[in-house]
Amino acid sequence: MENNNTTNHSELEAIKNEITTKLGEQNKSLPWNNIVVTVILGALTLVSLAQMMASVKIFNKLKTGEVKASSGAPQTNSVQNLPDMVGGC
Repeated sequence: MENNNTTNHSELEAIKNEITTKLGEQNKSLPWNNIVVTVILGALTLVSLAQMMASVKIFNKLKTGEVKASSGAPQTNSVQNLPDMVGGC
């Protein structure tokens, strides 16, 4: 029983040493692909932050009444004009 345990232990040690050696051989620097993806994600994050700030400014202007909300084109409630509003047949 002890012999089997010793064999398993030495096999595990051999595997551990092999993995440690392989990890030590690998280059620790980041590949260019990772750097490019990181830069693109950073740029997209900055763009989204700028858009958020612009929308907060617009919302605050609407809230304080500096700019009046517009509903777009004038709308009529007449059912007779309905076909013209959607292109009609």
